[in-house]
Amino acid sequence: MATQTMSEMKARILAKAVADEDFRTCLLDDPKAVISAELGVSIPEGFTVQVHEDDATTAHFVLPLSDRLTEAELAQAAGGWSPSSPSLGP
Repeated sequence: MATQTMSEMKARILAKAVADEDFRTCLLDDPKAVISAELGVSIPEGFTVQVHEDDATTAHFVLPLSDRLTEAELAQAAGGWSPSSPSLGP
C-alpha cells in the first residue's frame, strides 16, 4: 500500500466513522487501538490521540501545529549566538 499523508489517514477514519456507527462508537472509546487496527500502524506509547464528537450545543475546532518557535526553541536554534558574541570571522 502506498504511503498516506496525515490528511488522507484522517479522511479515511472520518469517512468510516460517518458510515459505520459501531466503528464510530469504538473510535470514541479507544481511538489509539481503533486507528492502529484500521490503518495498520503502531502509535507510540507517549503519543496521545483524542476524538471529539460535536453535538447540538458543542463544536470543536482543531488548530494545526504552530510553526512558530518558542523563545527557548529560538535561542537553541540560534546556537546561543547574539550580536554581542565574539566574531567568528578573521
